[in-house]
Amino acid sequence: MNKCGLAILLLLLQLGCRKQIEQVYPTPIDTSMIQKVKKIVVLGNSIVQYGPDQFIGWKGNWGLAASRKENDFIHLLMQNLQAKRNDVEVRFKNIADFESTYLTYSLSTLDSLRDADMVIMKIAENVKSSQPSYRQFIAKYDKMIHYLDPSGKVVKLIIDGFWKNEKVNNDIRNYAMQHKIALVSITDISSDSKNRGIAGHPNDRGMKIINDRVWRYVSHYF
Repeated sequence: MNKCGLAILLLLLQLGCRKQIEQVYPTPIDTSMIQKVKKIVVLGNSIVQYGPDQFIGWKGNWGLAASRKENDFIHLLMQNLQAKRNDVEVRFKNIADFESTYLTYSLSTLDSLRDADMVIMKIAENVKSSQPSYRQFIAKYDKMIHYLDPSGKVVKLIIDGFWKNEKVNNDIRNYAMQHKIALVSITDISSDSKNRGIAGHPNDRGMKIINDRVWRYVSHYF
């Protein structure tokens, strides 16, 4: 192979590696928790659960914009878990209010979710980095995670934003890496219109890709 061909090959390999890195930033698996995760909590926004909204033509009560409940990423995750074990409980909650009111958000509303073995964080899309209060967002994000995991023993996974909210997504990614928390990045998925549905949210195709990336990490514990 000549020098030109070798240079092209190296570039393609670098791009391929970069694409993989942008999808999943794994941390070492906590081997002490393998086959011991029985309660999973997923905290998110409308991508996790959203009730009927006539204004946007949405009639569901599940992750926007899957065509039915079974096709949103939460229920796809449940199906994957069920195929492995039938004793895993998955609870999920829309905490979109935190994204806009994190300065005053009452963490006590999460008290019933503080007994999880694994916590998956899926918020970012509705956070406004242009607001003066944003400089406190990561501190409040960190406080919520510690509130859910005061012992530091819970398996944690962070998912960044589906939309290209660059400042917020970068800050969340940096937080995950600094704290050695596993991170799944999904921002690139929204760049393909085939993955978007109502109000720019992930459709069935987008939800499946999200689930596939999440399961790539979560599956290590089952």
